[in-house]
Order: sequence, then structure tokens, then C-alpha cells
Amino acid sequence: MAKPKAPEREALVASTPLLSGELDYLLRKPVNTLAIVPKSERITLTARKIYNVMLHHAQRQGVGQDVYRVQFKAIATGIDFHSNNTEVIKQYFRQMATTGVEWQSPTTGEGVAWSVSALIAHAALIKQGNELILEWSYAPNIKHELLDPQRFAKMSLQVQAELNTMPALALYEICCRYVDNPSGLTARQSWAWWRPVLTGSPDSAAAAYLEYKIFNRDVLKKAIRKVNEVSDLEIELVEHKQGRAVQDLQFRVHRKVPLRVAQDHAIAPVDLKTIGNAIKAGIAQDRAERLLIKHGAKAIDEALATMQSRHEQTHRDPVRSPEKYLITLLESGQFSAAQAPAAQVTPKPYDSKVQRLKLIEQFFAGKRNELQAMFQEMDAQQQQQWIARFAEDGLPNNDAVKKTFMRKGIASQIVRPVFLKYLGNAVWEEGWDRPSDADLVEVALHLVNQTNP
Repeated sequence: MAKPKAPEREALVASTPLLSGELDYLLRKPVNTLAIVPKSERITLTARKIYNVMLHHAQRQGVGQDVYRVQFKAIATGIDFHSNNTEVIKQYFRQMATTGVEWQSPTTGEGVAWSVSALIAHAALIKQGNELILEWSYAPNIKHELLDPQRFAKMSLQVQAELNTMPALALYEICCRYVDNPSGLTARQSWAWWRPVLTGSPDSAAAAYLEYKIFNRDVLKKAIRKVNEVSDLEIELVEHKQGRAVQDLQFRVHRKVPLRVAQDHAIAPVDLKTIGNAIKAGIAQDRAERLLIKHGAKAIDEALATMQSRHEQTHRDPVRSPEKYLITLLESGQFSAAQAPAAQVTPKPYDSKVQRLKLIEQFFAGKRNELQAMFQEMDAQQQQQWIARFAEDGLPNNDAVKKTFMRKGIASQIVRPVFLKYLGNAVWEEGWDRPSDADLVEVALHLVNQTNP
């Protein structure tokens, strides 16, 4: 059968039938694309979501195509392409076309044993009249498995839209593969194997999660909590230890309820409006994604509007650092994603500014203790690597601190808190050093428990 000509392909997208009994919001994700390991650059959350939507449309067009074409608005919205602002989406396609990945199933020997390529072979944006068309293709060594998989996980793109971190999305995709297994268990792999698979970042000697304790606290627990919250899956971590040390991990997974029966409808495209506006305002794309995850679209949109109003005040000095200014606005508390119900508002654990400052100091003391313990758990080589990184780009522009560091290193009572804050900024998520009222409640309760055991 001859391939459809390019103008006919749009109709083909809408008319291609689904598999029997398969709802349109389910993507057949091949097993050897579930545990993709980046070999060069980081794969961002938005890029992975866009990639999944593209794969959904390509599967509907069929494996016989050389290239795949859809109206761009079916993939992503929120960007004004009648201006020159196409750089936002181009960056995601560059990431897909240049980031080398190893393709593998979480289960050894399942699907294609091993393959390496980029996520896509090429991408092009083509204007046809008033429409923008996206064209792309896949590498020959992975194309057939992508578009006509024999073993796959059925994942909901509606659930994907609600997962706001890379680890949560990657874990959800993998667990979809095993939810119908009789054992209800994922494949067992070393915990270090799971690290790049879930974070979307290549492994390196300077990676943030080289210690299992940190990886478990900052990646695994948060991803499991999010998947359990927004999906129909219930996931539980299973640790396998050798002595006291955790060696391997797998996950126990089952459905809370049967899959929701929904009306057949088109997949919602990924909304890039907020990220696009942030980039136009001078915020780097990866930083815009992180702020979006942390604060939500509504808060960022309102803060960007406030910053734009500030730009228009010509009698004032220009904003020198748009990112710092935007973060200051967001951290001020005047913008929020949504108003929380009154019953869920966290009570303030203090009655005065002095009491609040005391709790904040207790909060930081606890964090410093955690960071100190983390540092002590590292071997001597890792410790020296962190100290060298601190000496190179972590020392503040303060002569007293620099001179003390040269004489006493991080053993100095002046230098050690500065070093620990540097370490915290490197291994923990942004905002760890800005306690919320909920954090202060925990500190207050801990102090009460210590006083009244």
C-alpha cells in the first residue's frame, strides 16, 4: 500500500482506528522505552511529555510512514508562532534529536535487548497557510518497536498531564508495565540503575544522588507519593539489602480501582504558554520548568505580569536579573496556584516575630545536622571532591571567609555553615532553605515532644 501524500496525512490522524477496546487516552509505550538512560544531556519533564504525545499520534498513523506530520497545535499550545517565538519548542526538539539514550526494558532480556539512538531522528516545523505543521521521524533501529510494539505498557496521557516531576512520570510509566503481572512486582535492579532512569539525568561523579539515603528521600519517596496521589496505581517501594546496605530495588504495584471508563477524545496537547512567557522575560528554559513545577502556572503568570509592569516603569532602574526578581516575587507569597480550603490552612506555630525566628533557627540547625551527617557518610574521595568544588565556585566574596578557609578548611566554625549551605544547594531541591509554616509546625511539634517525652 502506497504511503499517503503529505496533505492527506492530517485526515489519516483523525481517522485511524484504535485497537479493539482501547481508549484514546491510552498510549502503548514499548517496554524498551520505559527505562531510557540518557548518555549525554538531561531529558526534561516537558520534553518527555511532548515525546509521549508525538508517539501517540505516530502510532495512530502507523509503522509504514517514513515521516509523521500533525498540526502543531495537536502537540503543544500556548506559543504565538506568528511572531518569531519558536525557540521554545525548537529547544525541546533539539533535545530529542541530539540526546543519545540507551533503550532497555526494566526486565532484563525483554523486548529489544539493547539499542542506542536519539529520541527522534529529525524534526521540522513547516508553515502551511495559517497552520504550523510538525514533521518528525524515528531512527530505523527503534522505529518498528516504537510504533508497533509487541510488548508494551498501557499508560494514560491524562495521568501524565498531572505528574509534575520527571521521577514521578518515569516511575508511573514503568509501573504501568507490571500492574497486571500476577506478582505485582517490577523487575529487580540495583538502586544505582534506577537513578538515571528516574531522574532523566546522566550519571556522573558529581551527581546529586550518589548516596542511597539522599536518593530515597528526595527522589523515590516523592515520586511514589505523587503517583499514588494522581493515578489509579498504588505503588510501594521494596528494598533488598545486603547486611545493612540497600543493594537492589523493585516496586510492588496494583490498581486501586479498574481503569476509568471515559469517552473517546483527543489527547490534550502540552501547554507551553507559561514557559514561553518566562523565556521571553529572560528566564532560562530549564529554570522556567523548575519554577513551573514548584509554583504552578497561575502564580508564575501573575508574577510575570507584575514583572512586566515593573519593566514599563521607565523612571526606575531596569531589572538586572529577571530570574532573581521573579523568584523574589514568587517567594513573597502574594501569588498562589489556588486558594486552599480554610480547613487545610496550616496553623502558625508562633505568636510573634521573635518566636518565628527561633523556630527558623531550629529548622536550619536540623538541616545543618542532616547535611553534616550526609557528608560524614561519604568516603574520603567524595569528601575531597565536594571540598574542591566548594573552593572553586562556592566560596563567597568575603575575604575573611576565604582566608579562614585557606588556613583551616571547612573545619572552621566560620566556613563550615557556608560549606554546608553550598552542599544543600547542590543536592537538595531549590527552596530547601526557605521553611514554610508547615515546616515550622514540624519543628515546633518536635520541640514539644522533646520537652514532654
